[in-house]
Amino acid sequence: MERSAPGLLMLIGMILCLIGFTVFLAGAFMLSPGDVSAGGVIFIGPFPIVFGSGQYGSQLIWLGLAIALIMILASYLMISQRRRTESSYAKGS
Repeated sequence: MERSAPGLLMLIGMILCLIGFTVFLAGAFMLSPGDVSAGGVIFIGPFPIVFGSGQYGSQLIWLGLAIALIMILASYLMISQRRRTESSYAKGS
């Protein structure tokens, strides 16, 4: 059975979400309440909201900012590639 590229990407995304949830859950049970640090990135449209708290909160905020910048750059590159592809099809027709 051969999978299409979008189906494969969706499967990989679901597996990564499951792995992330499992790691998060395992970490919650293994750490004592005083040793917990948390951080994350929430995208609302193109705007990232980065947060962090705890002993390693500042490092998590910087990591979240790096992830946000990578995501914004990847989105920009995909949009510009699509525009170039669409314009080349328009010229060829």
